[in-house]
Amino acid sequence: DAGLGFTIYAKVNVNGSPQYKVHNSKGKTYYVTANVAYVYVK
Repeated sequence: DAGLGFTIYAKVNVNGSPQYKVHNSKGKTYYVTANVAYVYVK
């Protein structure tokens, strides 16, 4: 969802695609695209 913030723990490659390993405020782990068209890193 737009505007949500996550803590980035690592940048990984999944099947050749760069992704960020992130945690939300509840400690749940997700993998999101590292494509700059979709993700803004502050």
